[in-house]
Amino acid sequence: PPRSSGIRKGRKPRADCDIAPSPYRPHVAAVDRLRAWTSPHSTCLDSRLRLELSPGTANAVQHLLFTALEPSTLTTYGPGLLRFHQFCDSEGIPESSRMPASRYLLAGFVAHHAGAVSGGTLSGWLTGLHAWHDVNDAPWHGDSRFVSLVRTSASKHAPLSSRRAQRAPVTIEHLLALELFLSPDNPRDCAVLAVALVAFWGCCCLGELTVPSRSAFDRRRHVAMAPQPVFKALPCGVESALFTIPFGKVEKESGAHISLTGRNLLCPVRALRHHLDLNSRVPDNAPLFAYATADEGWMPMTKSAFLGRCKEAWDPLRLSRVSGHSFRIGGATELLLAGVPPETVAAQGRWRSLAFLLYWRRLEDLLPLTISKSYDRSRIATLKSDFDAYRVRNNLPSDIPDSLVA
Repeated sequence: PPRSSGIRKGRKPRADCDIAPSPYRPHVAAVDRLRAWTSPHSTCLDSRLRLELSPGTANAVQHLLFTALEPSTLTTYGPGLLRFHQFCDSEGIPESSRMPASRYLLAGFVAHHAGAVSGGTLSGWLTGLHAWHDVNDAPWHGDSRFVSLVRTSASKHAPLSSRRAQRAPVTIEHLLALELFLSPDNPRDCAVLAVALVAFWGCCCLGELTVPSRSAFDRRRHVAMAPQPVFKALPCGVESALFTIPFGKVEKESGAHISLTGRNLLCPVRALRHHLDLNSRVPDNAPLFAYATADEGWMPMTKSAFLGRCKEAWDPLRLSRVSGHSFRIGGATELLLAGVPPETVAAQGRWRSLAFLLYWRRLEDLLPLTISKSYDRSRIATLKSDFDAYRVRNNLPSDIPDSLVA
């Protein structure tokens, strides 16, 4: 049956992650909790499916339900289910009342953790609970105004210690240092520079350009060498490049087009073309940023290998530590500071309008610390006006709950 097939046994839980034994909650890995943890409601759902459908069709429906979300997403949803049931156990909530969870139960769950965790953590836990209700066809009451008000207030009481430091963006200084450090004749270094500049100017997530591990390449999710990027000379004399990724962070299986425009300094188009020329013997069915090796073979560019090479360039110069998402943040920041309209930057990074406004709200605190020396600091004030106009043009609210910005 889909609920039990392929289930991984969980590791020994930490002291704060222990939970009372229950037939509804077997000891499984976090990634499997969404389907393996059940309730009287989900038991009834399983029975109803098999009353209306043949066993094979019912199993197919549930298999598709449980595989609709990515493993990484399922793993992040696991803690929310754990904390919710820990709370319910402590309050003596019967199993039949846990799904569908009433607005009062959800508000109590939020109130129980108010002052102990951040608004972002609470939001993540509730998102996991929402998904648990969705896959079990249970109504969700977490979006009620009643719960929303409790969440907003809980976010205001979050302890300072629960707030993670903002991720610093990659800057022009980072990229100049990386370009000087890397060897233009080394196949791996050329691939590293191409990834860095494409991720930065294309406002891409690193996971859209690299692979998780050497054996994890999947053409349904990762961009391949073929079809090759299309290079074009624009009427203004600048060269552009265009390629398609099969899976995007926002677009999922619909994929997305990555459009790059040439520039004099730190040119992503030139770096991409040089990478493809130097690594021309890499086969078409390899990842786009794979590189040739000395033994006549090739290696995929993994995210960890890419960041490791960047770290080798930046650590000796004591440049700010960054994460994979820092390239996307940095590229958007640089484009905004250069005067590119917010709508254009949002389109480049494939942000939806509200998501991009939330991004700006998070970025405001970082700008004074990370602004490139090539820009006047008055540009920050201009940007604030630009984004206010962007909000009005896109009919977005002026007040955004702290739970969304956190």
